[in-house]
Amino acid sequence: MASLATIPLEKLPVVSVDLETTGLRPAHDRIVQIGACDPWDETSRLDHLVNPGVAIPQTSTTIHHIDDAMVEGAETLPLVLPKLKSMIGAKVIIGFNIGFDLAVLMHEAERHGLEWDWSAALCLRQLGSIALGAEAMLVMGDLDAMAGHYGIDVEDRHTALGDALITGRIYRAMLPDLKKKGIVTLADALRGLSGLDDARMATARAGWIDIAASLGQPMLNRAIERIDPYPYRHRIGDLMLKSPLIMPRDTTISQAARRMKDEKIDCVFVGDDTASVEGIVSERDFVHALSHTFEEVARTRDLPLGDIMSTPVITVSERDFMHIALGRISRLDIRHLGVTDDQGLFSGWISTRELIRQRATSAMVIGDQLGHAQSGQDMADALNALPMLANSLLSDGVSGHDIAAVISGQYRSALSQAAQLAEADLAKEGETPPRAYAVLVLGSAGRGESLLAADQDHAIIFADGDDGADGNNGNNGDDEAAGVYFRRLGAKISDYLDEAGIPYCLGKVMSSEEKWCRSLSGWRQAISSWVKKGRPEDLLSVDIFFDGEAVYGDMSLARDLQQAMQSKATRRPDFLKQLAGNLGSHGGGSTFFGGVKTEGGRFNIKKYLLLPLVETLRILAISRGISERSSGGRASALYQSGTVPSEVPQLAEDIHFCLKLVLRQQISDIASGDLPTTKVEMAGLSASEKQVLKSIRGRVSLLPNVVQDCLF
Repeated sequence: MASLATIPLEKLPVVSVDLETTGLRPAHDRIVQIGACDPWDETSRLDHLVNPGVAIPQTSTTIHHIDDAMVEGAETLPLVLPKLKSMIGAKVIIGFNIGFDLAVLMHEAERHGLEWDWSAALCLRQLGSIALGAEAMLVMGDLDAMAGHYGIDVEDRHTALGDALITGRIYRAMLPDLKKKGIVTLADALRGLSGLDDARMATARAGWIDIAASLGQPMLNRAIERIDPYPYRHRIGDLMLKSPLIMPRDTTISQAARRMKDEKIDCVFVGDDTASVEGIVSERDFVHALSHTFEEVARTRDLPLGDIMSTPVITVSERDFMHIALGRISRLDIRHLGVTDDQGLFSGWISTRELIRQRATSAMVIGDQLGHAQSGQDMADALNALPMLANSLLSDGVSGHDIAAVISGQYRSALSQAAQLAEADLAKEGETPPRAYAVLVLGSAGRGESLLAADQDHAIIFADGDDGADGNNGNNGDDEAAGVYFRRLGAKISDYLDEAGIPYCLGKVMSSEEKWCRSLSGWRQAISSWVKKGRPEDLLSVDIFFDGEAVYGDMSLARDLQQAMQSKATRRPDFLKQLAGNLGSHGGGSTFFGGVKTEGGRFNIKKYLLLPLVETLRILAISRGISERSSGGRASALYQSGTVPSEVPQLAEDIHFCLKLVLRQQISDIASGDLPTTKVEMAGLSASEKQVLKSIRGRVSLLPNVVQDCLF
């Protein structure tokens, strides 16, 4: 197993970073521009002006040519920093005098109450002292001289991106000189930097980050191949091949082959349109069909695709993470998967050629194991790997939000499979679904923000009968008989999930309960009543249901209902006001004197921070008719609407930070044999984490005012 420290520098994942600032005092001056690029792939880059919130001195403008007018409409640091963090990930940061940039970023993050951390960094100037000698660097002195030494063209100097690009090119050109000095790996480089005592002391006295002193052995030994985080961070919709070639079943092999050659693709799907794809023909199928004598091949060329196609087409959805596709391909030994959108229409495909660099390890097939489990114990066996998976992803620098999304995906898979098993059990007893229906996952799993301490939150919608609009929640007559079946189905679903280790919901938010198992018209009436009455229990029901997502059955039922619910809630400002009224009860978890409200030394992050943050974004999304479910998606859509303060996207970052802290604590508790909760041990937080948490608590205390200003 390789570690970050032992990777050769020419293969080390790095990102070149540069800042332009209002001055040269790290603790006091502000960022006005951020630039970053991948030296190995310069098309991967970041270039952002930043509104510093203060006037830019003319002395600084003279150098970087950025003035107050240029940054007046630019995003503030809380909006830009997450983009830089996303680009850096777990890569090593490089930069010319990078200790200065890191110090500025640290102070700016503290100033705004933002999370900022990094795994490792290398200073180009200090590396130059090793590669070329300290005396040579005294003569060169700056980036221009180093660029001239290595024959690097200087373009867009004193712009953040321009300097980052120059730095990256010098780094690549410097590697042979470093190798001559015995500097081959990251560990070699860090040991070399640690010996530059004079340079380190000088920069430390100036308030810069001493990058050599900031690195410890745990980071050097950090495993980077424990699990590849890429398949857990990227959804199929971002990776799939679009515009699939779909041809009718009577198309001949020769006709299809010509189209495939022209379009340079390796498969054709059989059907009339995206709603009726029934099979697939790949290059392998053509080989089998044409592996005959010359005379037979001549006849085979005229065979219709319908005669040689493989059916049915195995699919994944655009929302699935990549590891689901990898697991399915590995288990079924196939080369292609179809991709469907939210409406169930065929929207693209995934080929092993596109995924060849990914490894189908055992951890990657958890979702696929769930999708083919035949018992609650089978599902439990798969879900038992979640804490280990979460720990690996967290150790590899994957964000808490992305890890929560992966966990949510597994819970959704478990619910979907439980529904299939429950339906099969009832079929063995001679009962089949009397109507079309859909099973919904509710709450945090619907938003993609589940933690490791999950319980059941699910509901069933079934289609109306002829008397579906009648009273009693639309369940009179035949509807009542249908309700009996679906509540039995819901009870079996709950039993399967409980056996799988997802316990029964203490609040009885389960499809076995009449309140959470209704016909479509019954749900419409219930939601109308919730919105109209606005009692505390009604508001809670709306909160739970509004984040729901269909995971099994007729997805159109859920779409129709959620669209109706969105429309009804958006038109009721009095209802939104009642929802907003709940926010003031959280208070950010502060004591009367402003301290942290703890229980046994632990702070309940879900109760005091996550709930009000999530609810704020939900309320604002409802008010703007935004259908996004995830908190991050809601924050982004709200910001793009231009109708909310620019600080609103920071709420999603606050949620991501809180999710990370809770997940880390839950992983630790599980390893110690304790039940995971949403309470975090304050003594286990670093000083910077406590500072960020304090800032989030302050922002949460202001949420009622933010919502009031946005709504009324």
